[in-house]
Amino acid sequence: MASTNSTRKTNGYIDVDSLQQELVASGDVVERIASFYSVDLPALHKTQNETRMACIFACGKREEQTGDRAISIKTKQDGAVFRCFQYGCTVRGNLLNLMFLMKHNRQPNGGKLKGSEFKEIAADLQAMIEGHPPVEPTQSTTSPRNPNVAATATPSASTTESNNEPLINIPLKDSENERARELVNLDDKFITDVADMSPQAAAYVRSRRFMTPETMKKYRCGYLPSNAKGLLRGHFVYGYPDAEGNVLTWFGRNLNYEAQQKKWQSQGNTKSEPRKFKFVKGFHRGQELYGLPQFQKLATKEYFEKNPKTGIILVEGQNDAINLQTLGIPALAICSNTITETQAKKLATLANQTHNTHISIMFDLDQEGENGAKQTVLELAKHCRVRLGWNSENTEGQFKGMQPESLTHKEFEEQIK
Repeated sequence: MASTNSTRKTNGYIDVDSLQQELVASGDVVERIASFYSVDLPALHKTQNETRMACIFACGKREEQTGDRAISIKTKQDGAVFRCFQYGCTVRGNLLNLMFLMKHNRQPNGGKLKGSEFKEIAADLQAMIEGHPPVEPTQSTTSPRNPNVAATATPSASTTESNNEPLINIPLKDSENERARELVNLDDKFITDVADMSPQAAAYVRSRRFMTPETMKKYRCGYLPSNAKGLLRGHFVYGYPDAEGNVLTWFGRNLNYEAQQKKWQSQGNTKSEPRKFKFVKGFHRGQELYGLPQFQKLATKEYFEKNPKTGIILVEGQNDAINLQTLGIPALAICSNTITETQAKKLATLANQTHNTHISIMFDLDQEGENGAKQTVLELAKHCRVRLGWNSENTEGQFKGMQPESLTHKEFEEQIK
């Protein structure tokens, strides 16, 4: 169907944002893209704001089919953001990434559309809106194609520009930045023996009984000594993995935070508040959930049948998640005390896919944690079933001020009843 309002400008520029909005507004986004590239779609499960289907891309499950709701496509969201939640799959992105996958059955080079690949898909988007066939792939984008995709195409001389990129975190190993790729195995430099750590680092580890050398190796965390190179030297550093275990970034715990915070408060809060954690610039924390690799191993049908009231435990910090996971409890962290819409939607998808369970909020039992828990419950309630896992009034205030990272299994069971 041709567009009634031409979005092609006389200078050859393609208004990608307007074209995407026009396609999303027309409805049937997934079907139109698949038809444009002659791709056979599996069964679609549609709601007002989302389309779900089995993964038809390079899912890491080539020998067997995925679930029929593995891919989530937010059809009413700007850019039609999508992601496959099948373990081992890495496909995700916006509407343009979805088009590239439909056409080439692979992710763009480096995980992001740019250069000739971006121009090709933008030209395809315009052709789709105007009722023309796809453009011929350039040499740089040619690759083994989806066998369901037809090879018919016509050339286009259009050029494109766009400053809008989806907020997607790329694993360090796939980064376009050579220095970032060199950080993939940063944990090889970590110290995990408290005898070799600085006094502050040793005290930090000893105060967390779950933080054994084995746990540090498993979760790719440890002390990066002050004589090492990099912005995180002198910090206790954690890897932030994606669902497949690939490190998306490293982030560090300021081991002097408590002393700095006390000094800051004594000075009347006149200077910038010290930071507890240091994240690398460019990492979109609000797009991710911490602890997915181990969570996927713990979130079994047997566990939820045995513990029907527990659900998926959602906590604030990575230490909370690590402690509960070492106790055999399927927990995830948002690395904050407030949740983003993206994180809420990802959790809702996990809850629906994980034996149709619910989310139990267990934030720190201090003022900030309980305020954040209220916001998080309200946001999650828009998307799935949610409950407050504990509060400071439980067991006559016995746990007031506590954090999940300090709980024993017995104490956890006393709270989740």
